[in-house]
Amino acid sequence: MKLLLIHQNFPGQFRQLAPYLEAQGHELVAICSHQRPVALQGTVLRYTEPTKANALPFGADLWHEGLQRAAAVARLCELLQQQGWRPDRILAHSGWGETLAIAEVWPDVPQILWPELWVQPEHGGHGYDPRMRLPGLEEQLQQLGRNCLTRAALDQAAAWVLPTRHQANSFPQRFQDGRLHVIHEGIDTTLACPKPSVTYQVRGITISRETPTVTFVNRNLERLRGFDLFVRALPRILRQHPTVRVLIVGDNDRGYGGGPAGDKPLRQQLLDELGSELDLERIHFLGRIPHPQLIALLQASWVHVYLSYPFVLGWSLLEAMACGCCVVGSAGMPVDEVIRNGVEGVLVPITHERLLAQAVLGCLADGVRRDQFGRAARQAALAWDQKVTLPRLAALVADPAG
Repeated sequence: MKLLLIHQNFPGQFRQLAPYLEAQGHELVAICSHQRPVALQGTVLRYTEPTKANALPFGADLWHEGLQRAAAVARLCELLQQQGWRPDRILAHSGWGETLAIAEVWPDVPQILWPELWVQPEHGGHGYDPRMRLPGLEEQLQQLGRNCLTRAALDQAAAWVLPTRHQANSFPQRFQDGRLHVIHEGIDTTLACPKPSVTYQVRGITISRETPTVTFVNRNLERLRGFDLFVRALPRILRQHPTVRVLIVGDNDRGYGGGPAGDKPLRQQLLDELGSELDLERIHFLGRIPHPQLIALLQASWVHVYLSYPFVLGWSLLEAMACGCCVVGSAGMPVDEVIRNGVEGVLVPITHERLLAQAVLGCLADGVRRDQFGRAARQAALAWDQKVTLPRLAALVADPAG
């Protein structure tokens, strides 16, 4: 088949699926808006990033940009059509409005969309974060534009894919029909796997499985992913375990939940607040690191901490499980979907730093328990392997009406 893949940050969710489809013999064309190199055998078309709007209310800025993206993508589709190329299927992320005008060019080509989430106030922490008020009308209005954009895209689609049941359940009842498919993008559990001999360097220090380590990984160090709770638990952990090292991966950008109050990144605010309570000789902020280094870090980790408000499930948690990490996570979705408390790991309330510290210290002190959790986590992660998920996605591409 001829397949058109659209993602402003391509490959994005198609990182594993695109090469898999090419290996099956399909002809792929991709559309994106960045200028970075893309590992794709087929053609990559690019459009110019849209102009930004100035802080429009209720998500109207998303529509301002989304309609520009829709027009740019439609023009590229028309160009392909003029060149005699027509896709059999269109696979796209729907979050930026890129698909809204495609039907003007190809009204009969089935679209399979990846919408990720129907965003609600609790996804940003309302009702969970004690610093945030309970959600009301104003909080609902904040996501009005984004969800209307998703609704408009799905109304034109033959099928849509959500990676987890938690994310699928966020959608209104009208979208809970046979067009909704829960299929994760998948992880590589042959790459993300236990490796007792692993070593790597941090500040000239060799880290191995013999080194007591606690790891924390997120794209951005933000409150939505529990970074503040984690840092506030560290003084107790560092005091009671004098040799443990803490390895933190993530940028200081605003992240999904927006930036903290004030001009300083959340990391700096917490360092200013906690001051001498933190032993910075044993806390290593690594920023964003290459994926092979991330896997090595997880393979060496004694305890991996993963916290989140009820937002989307991060790949890093599944990879940590596949590496056999002992996970201490936040109770509730999305973590509950992959970890059972006391079976694949330990789950604690995301608002309770003392319980988090106690759970981490308990796992650091009990090697047998760590190994039990790690083995169970690895076994659970195998269900999310791309060898399981990619054939399911390919079958959906072949028959969206399935």
